[in-house]
Amino acid sequence: MSNDTLSKGALSNSTLLQNATGPIEFKMTNDYMFRAVCQKNELVLKGLICSLLNLSETELKSIVIQNPICLGEAIHDKDIILDLHILLNDEKRLNIEMQVANEGDWCERSVFYLCRSFCQLQKGKLYLDTLPTVQIGILNFSLFPDSPEFYARNLLMNSKTHEVYSSKIALHVLSLESTDLATDEDRACKLDYWAKLFKAKTWEDMKMLAKNNTALHEAAVTLRELSADEKIRLQCEARERYEMDQRAILENGVRQGIKQGLEQGIEQGTKRQKELDAAIIAEKNKALSEKEKALFEKDKEIAALKTKLDQT
Repeated sequence: MSNDTLSKGALSNSTLLQNATGPIEFKMTNDYMFRAVCQKNELVLKGLICSLLNLSETELKSIVIQNPICLGEAIHDKDIILDLHILLNDEKRLNIEMQVANEGDWCERSVFYLCRSFCQLQKGKLYLDTLPTVQIGILNFSLFPDSPEFYARNLLMNSKTHEVYSSKIALHVLSLESTDLATDEDRACKLDYWAKLFKAKTWEDMKMLAKNNTALHEAAVTLRELSADEKIRLQCEARERYEMDQRAILENGVRQGIKQGLEQGIEQGTKRQKELDAAIIAEKNKALSEKEKALFEKDKEIAALKTKLDQT
């Protein structure tokens, strides 16, 4: 393809974005759209990685997506995980995933992904040859509501001295719900802009956010281009339906659990009440029995006194 053709294509897509107005139907919080934009446009992926890892563009020599998908083709396995497995500069592995719904298992799930990516040592290689691996979760919820954080970088370290045990594994969490907690470092890396871009509801908002940044602008342009692709739209719809079904299953499970818990609670409460009632009745019967015994003894004493009086 000639440079002229590429230029015309870029111009056409840019014009498509300029003319876009109103609500964004499929935001980048849709995991399929997120994957499609990052896979379609390497400049977007580079810009995002630079922000997430606080790198300069010159430090990124190569980015290889190790699990590419055929964009637009139907995903027959609806339970597929649309995370990005990336080999960075042939020396570091990244696993990046967009996660909208809080299924209550992110900590365990992210550790599992991290270990799976880390454990890829080829036969005959030394343990020292294992590549540093970073698991990055972009979450549309706060992982720890009691101590919210915009961008957390978690390492394996000594709990007393805080000395890092190994710098080869790390878990990063970007919370799209906590942009107001972005630090100066986060803002310098434009991470807060990326978070707002992912959640932008209108094209006007997105264009404003992407105005003065090449990578963000490329993300907006690519999102608009893919939004006009019927095959991509169908896959985004399928993912949204799947997520809705999963939430419904989860909510139904929670409701059933609550119902069963209430029923068990009522049953246990009734059983306990019966036990208490029986204990109270037993105590009352015991008290009555003791009173009757005391009265009987009194009657015996009175009868004995009466007999004695009669004899005198």
